[in-house]
Amino acid sequence: MLSRVRILSIVVTALCVLAGVSGTAAAATEPARPGPVAGYNKWAWFKDTYWIVPQNGIYSVLHTTSPSQFTVLRGQTVFHLTDYFNGYFLGSVVVKVSRAALPSCQTVLGEVTPAGQVYMTMYDATTGDVTNNPIGTMTRVKGEWTMVNTMTGPATGGTLSHWAYMVQSQKGDRTWDRLPFAKQSIPDFMASCPPGPTFTGR
Repeated sequence: MLSRVRILSIVVTALCVLAGVSGTAAAATEPARPGPVAGYNKWAWFKDTYWIVPQNGIYSVLHTTSPSQFTVLRGQTVFHLTDYFNGYFLGSVVVKVSRAALPSCQTVLGEVTPAGQVYMTMYDATTGDVTNNPIGTMTRVKGEWTMVNTMTGPATGGTLSHWAYMVQSQKGDRTWDRLPFAKQSIPDFMASCPPGPTFTGR
């Protein structure tokens, strides 16, 4: 006579067979659940775009600690985004805070989420040292995408704070030939710095 435990085991096995599965194979044969849908390539159009600071965004604030001062400065920043992969972008960044000063050459590694949050790490183009970590948000203004970026980073004698609605510029635009504040074309403005990198190992 079969024990109750043995009978229960036979019943469970039979039910598994009727359901189209068998014993321990049940979990393995369940259909895979789809993962979350995310637009990893939503911003693929970033590649080979140029972003500049418009006229009303050229202002930044320099804070010096000895003595404590907050000084309004003017400058221009241009991004040339040279590559994009799976929500990451690379590029060359050129910053000029004074027309007389030499440009600061940087490389940017950025992340942009499907929702448009932007996180960046800036590296000195010569040494590779991290210079700052701006953040931003992709925002439409009058139907056009802008990259609203903000940062505070080290500067000679203190820190420099800056934010702007960065906008695209391309050949044929007035700003391509004459950047706000810098009064140079984009190619001339970026000529002193190395080109941006591209991803390897993708």
